[in-house]
Amino acid sequence: MKARRLLFPTALVIGALICGTTSPAAVSFSTGIRYVMTTGSLSDCSAKAKTALTAYLGAPTEAVAGSGEWLAFGPAGGTPQTYTAAATVRCFGLDQGYVVTFTCVVTEPESPYTASALCLDVAHNFSGKPETPLATPAPAPTGCTPANLIGTWTSDDHAGPTLTMTQGGDMTDQDGVSGNWVLYGTGATLNYYGTKNLTLTPDGKHLRGAGLSLTRKC
Repeated sequence: MKARRLLFPTALVIGALICGTTSPAAVSFSTGIRYVMTTGSLSDCSAKAKTALTAYLGAPTEAVAGSGEWLAFGPAGGTPQTYTAAATVRCFGLDQGYVVTFTCVVTEPESPYTASALCLDVAHNFSGKPETPLATPAPAPTGCTPANLIGTWTSDDHAGPTLTMTQGGDMTDQDGVSGNWVLYGTGATLNYYGTKNLTLTPDGKHLRGAGLSLTRKC
């Protein structure tokens, strides 16, 4: 039963991130940080958990009132569609003191920091240890590059679509129809009216294949 109770918050935060993201993303998590406190109560643990989670994510909520299981999602002020990180802090009361565990989940590459970095700083905040400021998101790249598909692509056929592709892997055409993109080397996959496989030219300016010929504005 204990194993199931420990796994439940992990499954919950992973599920929330997968459901919240609209673009292809890898999900990574960190678990294993565990403190045993010989003094203090379950309510003391809960208060510290709330403070630690609030420092890095949005307002935490308790899974069940009085359970000591606190969940938070981020970035702060975000919505389920923009969450890239989540964490749970779980408090277990003892006869003297309590045990507390930390689990963190992030989607990559959208999250500017790793699950391990997030969990370590949440745990350090909880225990009063020095914290390392987490990375802030880097600005989206601009210009033509073979490293991504970010930017606006126009069809070489004037009757074709104009596609705007974002850093998170999302894509929207001029009519508001959405899709997503993935780039592996010079091979690009567009999920847009089906799955289309294209090739990116070495200068990062042209995409060709699947009946499409697109040029990036840069």
